[in-house]
Amino acid sequence: MMILSLIFLAFIATGIYVWHKNRPLPSNRYRKIKHVAPIPVSKKTALKEEAETTFDSEEDDFDVLGIRSKEVKSTLSAQTTSSALKSASSQSDCVVVLYLMAPEGCVYAGYELLQALLSAGMRYGKKRIFNRHEHKDGRGAVLFHCASSVPPGTFDLAQMGSFSCKGLCLFFSCSDVEEPLSTFDSLLETIDQLVEDIGGQVFDEKRALFTKDRMVKYRQQIRTFETGKTTADLFA
Repeated sequence: MMILSLIFLAFIATGIYVWHKNRPLPSNRYRKIKHVAPIPVSKKTALKEEAETTFDSEEDDFDVLGIRSKEVKSTLSAQTTSSALKSASSQSDCVVVLYLMAPEGCVYAGYELLQALLSAGMRYGKKRIFNRHEHKDGRGAVLFHCASSVPPGTFDLAQMGSFSCKGLCLFFSCSDVEEPLSTFDSLLETIDQLVEDIGGQVFDEKRALFTKDRMVKYRQQIRTFETGKTTADLFA
């Protein structure tokens, strides 16, 4: 009888362990976790040279994450954001901020991260963050930006081999682009590609899981901004 009881308890413990290990994660269209194979040394050198060659020739519109957003400002040093925040425009602006965070217990590191950013069409800028232009080859106006989610938010190509961060912050201000909704779609496509390449989950500006409902609300906010801007232009 004692042996049967022990076997039964062992069976229950095994079942609990298996359930915990394989329990479903929150539903999210971006929820993909992928392990990236190490990059050869020769490939690392080529990636660094590519990033330096495609250095963004235009001035960044933002001083790292100085984008008129209290949520984003809290993730970076005051020194990095102060100058842009002082020159902030009216409160009627709409700022889109999304975070891509690495899977639990993991980080985005070194040349694997650099490869993913370049593949997604991001180009290294003078403010030491990455920018996405109208064209993936770096031509055209800047649409949105990508910074590290931890202070000071910048990337150092010279130290990229030892660089790591828990997440990325992608953002833009609707007042700085010609077509905010189209820019928002491009940002989502870029995040989708990054998730495919390096894994992770997407969160909104309040660090809540980014859902389809939140996406719809963002679109509504952007449309409201566009309508207000059109009206203001008519009476300008």
